[in-house]
Amino acid sequence: MGRKQRIHYLKSYLGSFCYPLLVAIPLSPIVDWVEKYIFKDWEFLKFLVVLIIVDTLISWVFHLKQKDFSSKGFGMILTKIFVYGCLLIVAHVLGEYTIDGQTTTTFTWFRSLMSTALIVRESISIVENSGKINPSLVPVWVRKYLREFDENGFLRKPGGKTGDSEKDTI
Repeated sequence: MGRKQRIHYLKSYLGSFCYPLLVAIPLSPIVDWVEKYIFKDWEFLKFLVVLIIVDTLISWVFHLKQKDFSSKGFGMILTKIFVYGCLLIVAHVLGEYTIDGQTTTTFTWFRSLMSTALIVRESISIVENSGKINPSLVPVWVRKYLREFDENGFLRKPGGKTGDSEKDTI
């Protein structure tokens, strides 16, 4: 390999860094602002997106099997993504806002609750839709148990007890 050819390779290698830097430098403050004020838990978002995709695919299979597949379902997916996004932003703001430069911990529980609720809701939807595709795949008692949790927000212990004496008496 000649000297000119090596110089050409070196120039093209160094030039390959030019475009990413031109994009990254102006975007860096924007990304910092988004992570401070809007949302920063990208790892959680990956898990949620996986569940949304699985739920969507299973729903498509169900509706194709029922022969009632329509464009209305696509709109529902966009609505779900919009609503989930808004809920995650609210949870982030409540968990990360500052007073006099100090992060408060008053509502960090809400961020955990909202994240867990979204994961559980998508998981329940996957199990329910799997049961609709083939009822023998998911036992009825599992679907009923999850549906009750989705409606009430707590699970009953065997024998009908919740573990919370106040809820047990109601």
